[in-house]
Amino acid sequence: MKRTFFSLLLIAVCSAFVFPANVNNEVKDDLEDKIALSREGGTTRVASRMFSLQAVPVEPVVEAYNYRNVVAITVQNYRGSAWVEIVGNKGAKQSFFEVYDMGFDAISLGGLPAGEYTIRITLGTEVFTGTFNKGKYGKN
Repeated sequence: MKRTFFSLLLIAVCSAFVFPANVNNEVKDDLEDKIALSREGGTTRVASRMFSLQAVPVEPVVEAYNYRNVVAITVQNYRGSAWVEIVGNKGAKQSFFEVYDMGFDAISLGGLPAGEYTIRITLGTEVFTGTFNKGKYGKN
């Protein structure tokens, strides 16, 4: 009887410490920050493997995330220059970075007022576009 009571008491104490930790932590999904990009056009690029004689057509993968006051862009399966334009009614930003199979760039939205913006990412002949909202003081 004493063991059962002690076991139940121990479980209750452990649960009391674990439960508040889970209640206070907000789980925010990264998909809330993801900018939906659509492909406007272009051709399929060919990426060759180092020790292979065959060329395998590979589509570039472009993702953009808007988090607070920064837009983060990742590009995979591409080699070359990436040109990024962020345009809104009250302002614009531009950026340029080189991609070697995989690349990353972070663009600060500081100085741009709150509102809806269009992002356009150009990889050679391929263009990816999407829209996102920037809130005041970097809040989405």
